[in-house]
Amino acid sequence: MLGDADIEQEAWNRLLEVYDPELGIDLVNLGLVYELGSDGGALTVAMTLTTPGCPMGGSIPDQVRFSLETIPGVREVQVELIWEPRWEPEMMSAAAKRALGWD
Repeated sequence: MLGDADIEQEAWNRLLEVYDPELGIDLVNLGLVYELGSDGGALTVAMTLTTPGCPMGGSIPDQVRFSLETIPGVREVQVELIWEPRWEPEMMSAAAKRALGWD
C-alpha cells in the first residue's frame, strides 16, 4: 500500500490525465487544482473551473473523483469546487499558454 506522500504524487500524476474537454489541456496545467492532500488514504482536492458557468462543471469534478478512486490505498475522495481565488489565465503553466498560442 502507498503512503500519503506516494498517494499525493500519484494523484498529481492522475490529474495530469484529466482534461478540460473544451480546451484540451489537463486541469493541473490549466491551474485549476488549488490544493491536493492525502490523510490516511482520504484524498481531498480543492479545485475550480475556468468560469462558474462552465458547461462541463457537473462532469469535471466527477472525472477527478473517478481518476483518483483507483489509486492503491485510496479509500475516499472528496472534490470541493471553490471560487476564491477566481481562476485567471495567468494561472496556467507556460506549456498550457503555448498550447493555446498565448506566448
